[in-house]
Amino acid sequence: MNTLDFDALQRFTKQARELQAIVADIQPFLDTLKELDGKTFIPTDRLIRASEAAQILGVSKSTIGDFVKAGLLTPFYVNSDQRKFWLSQVKSLPRTNPWVIKE
Repeated sequence: MNTLDFDALQRFTKQARELQAIVADIQPFLDTLKELDGKTFIPTDRLIRASEAAQILGVSKSTIGDFVKAGLLTPFYVNSDQRKFWLSQVKSLPRTNPWVIKE
C-alpha cells in the first residue's frame, strides 16, 4: 500500500500554488494570443501610436478608429489608456483611405 509523505504533500501544495500564481500572471498574455489567432505578426515588430499609423497610411487619426471598428486594425492598450498598433499590421493595409469613394 502506498503512503503519502506529509512533507511531500506540502511541497506539492506549495508548487501548485506557485504554478497557479504564474498562470494568473500570464493570463493577459494568453488572452492576447487568443486575439491574435490566425493573424501574422513579425517577431521583431514594434508597437506604434495611432498618429504614426495614420501618417504611414496617409489617413487621419479618426480613420484609424474607423479601421479598428471595421476590424482592419487591432489596438493594444499600453498603461490601459494608450492605444497602439503593430507596425507590421499597419503596413499590411493599403496606403490609401478605402472609405473614400473615388469617382
